[in-house]
Amino acid sequence: MPPDPRNDAIRADLVHRSIAGLAGHVVLLAACVGTSSFLHAHPSLCVLATAGMLAVVAARLIVARAYARKASTAVYTVFRIGTLVSAVIWGVGGASLIVATSFSRDSWLVLLTIAGVSAAGMASLAGDLPLLKAHTLTALVPVLVAAAVMPGPRHVALGFAVVVIAFIAFLIVQGGYANETLRALENARATSVQASRIKSDFLANMSHEIRTPMTAVIGYSDLLLDPQLSASDRVDYVQTIRRNGEHLLALINDILDLSKIEAGKMSLETVEASPAQVIVDVASSMRVRAGEKGLTFGVEYEGPIPRVIHTDPTRLRQVVMNFVGNAIKFTEKGGVRIAMRCDARHEKLVIDVSDTGIGITRAQLNRLFVSFVQADASTTRRFGGSGLGLVISRKLAHLLGGNVIVLSKAGRGSTFRLTIPTGSLAGVEMVTELAEAGRTDMPSAQAPSEQPLRGRRVLLAEDGYDNQLLISTYLRRAGADVTVAADGMAAVERARAQRYDVVLMDMQMPELDGYGATSKLRQLGYAGPIIALTAHAMAGDRERCEKSGCDDYLSKPVDRTKLVAVVETWAARSGVAESAAGGAAQAPHVALAPLTSTLADDAEIADLVQDFARALPARSKEIADAASSGDFPALARLAHQLKGSAGSYGYDVITDAARAVEDAARGSDERVALSDAVATLGTLCRRAHAGVEGSAS
Repeated sequence: MPPDPRNDAIRADLVHRSIAGLAGHVVLLAACVGTSSFLHAHPSLCVLATAGMLAVVAARLIVARAYARKASTAVYTVFRIGTLVSAVIWGVGGASLIVATSFSRDSWLVLLTIAGVSAAGMASLAGDLPLLKAHTLTALVPVLVAAAVMPGPRHVALGFAVVVIAFIAFLIVQGGYANETLRALENARATSVQASRIKSDFLANMSHEIRTPMTAVIGYSDLLLDPQLSASDRVDYVQTIRRNGEHLLALINDILDLSKIEAGKMSLETVEASPAQVIVDVASSMRVRAGEKGLTFGVEYEGPIPRVIHTDPTRLRQVVMNFVGNAIKFTEKGGVRIAMRCDARHEKLVIDVSDTGIGITRAQLNRLFVSFVQADASTTRRFGGSGLGLVISRKLAHLLGGNVIVLSKAGRGSTFRLTIPTGSLAGVEMVTELAEAGRTDMPSAQAPSEQPLRGRRVLLAEDGYDNQLLISTYLRRAGADVTVAADGMAAVERARAQRYDVVLMDMQMPELDGYGATSKLRQLGYAGPIIALTAHAMAGDRERCEKSGCDDYLSKPVDRTKLVAVVETWAARSGVAESAAGGAAQAPHVALAPLTSTLADDAEIADLVQDFARALPARSKEIADAASSGDFPALARLAHQLKGSAGSYGYDVITDAARAVEDAARGSDERVALSDAVATLGTLCRRAHAGVEGSAS
């Protein structure tokens, strides 16, 4: 039978090789007949054999050229038949010559000639192993039979037969190895070609995905330069630029995540985590998007759910968030539902994300989780997206020890089911009658007019003018006094000349980069907080910054809220450290900007909110005491309690800060130093307390 149809290239190579080998057939035939005594004894038979062989060679040449022009199974079958006919002529003709020469020198010459033809067949026919075996046996078995029936010394015939049998076995074994090697090379070539095609398609898709938001960013930036633009239009254009910028950032993060997973560099941390809280976090983030499209959004807990499981909550949240985001994207009407249940007997947690969207066909399902491939190119143009999210989600699910399956029908919606192990549930409390908690449709608790950095001095070392303007504007609007240094040397000089609460250090600058500037400041005895600013976001970048002497790390593009919060935290710590050290330069007393609850205007619970806020300093002190004493179980418990209650009283930002403390206490977030998280939480609690005390006065 012919080679695997998927490897048509092997057939083409085989036919091409055979064309080149036909000339060898003619040369070997001429050498064999011309140097043997058989030509003189039987000239007419030699001429007939030679004419027959030449006819077969010509026929094979015609068939081979026909196959080269139009590859088909029928032509290839004729080619195989021609190959076997030529082997028959060699075998029968060679056996006749051997019988006629009776083991003389000419007999061995004939044997060597047929051996050469068979060896050439192994080289040219390796792509079709059955044909190779048939060619070898057809050419050599008649010679073996001739040796067996020919009169003469038995030991000579036996030796002749042993040589032929050994050579047949050698050719078949080596042909098998050659066939495996050829197929492996062809498979590698086909895989390489397919990978190149897939990545070319991916780059074309990425070009579209990147150029589309970039066009909006550049276009709306140009429109903002119009002095006649109204205030409302200006706000709309800025929001459009921000939305497209966030889309670009998400795209870059997806590419980085996929590259880390495929390189085996994605690290997970298995810690105690609340599965219900993960769902609450996702629902809180995605409910607004669903509402903007007029979709219903619901969360259901089916049966008892473990209070905690052992997993990586960050990656679990990422997977569920991606499923919900896709469900909202591909649903035009109806709704999206998250359902969670626990299979306690098998210690598995099952999360279903269902929608009433466009659905997925069976053919599309087969391409759904292939890297760089979208289920349907038309959906890319209609709905957008890079096609990386589902690939990353499934790979993360596998890293978590679970799996993802999809249940879908075109036009009727889809269900993405995530199953992950819970870890041992022995002694774990199972919670029943859960309702969706933590829901908030309110805006952030921090009002734009607050200035949490009022009175703080910040040195910004940044060489890029646009980033200088942007970051300094963020900080000044938060109340900070900002000094800008354009390179590392200038940053060192300014930091030595004047005290700053915080130094923000870009790590890539001319003259002296951020790593060198930070190291030099530390060598000179500078003890103030230095926070790294870098566009590098790969594993090891944070460690490199810390090794040079930085206290913390912020990646670009800089998030405004995170920037202000980190600077506020380190500025507060800087003031405490200087006070404890009795330094001569004391920071002036800075009044804390009040933090207002989103429920402050609700008359029915206003008293409860105020009581809660007045108790926050005491609760934050308990948390700080637990941290200083190293009582991490108590610290995690206290932070967990505050996390669960703060959001209910309208302090979502305190919920986030308490979650950071809890994660740091449990060791689930290596990026957050415990002391920093506790300090941030304490500052927010004092600001909330100041908010209610100020309103009461």
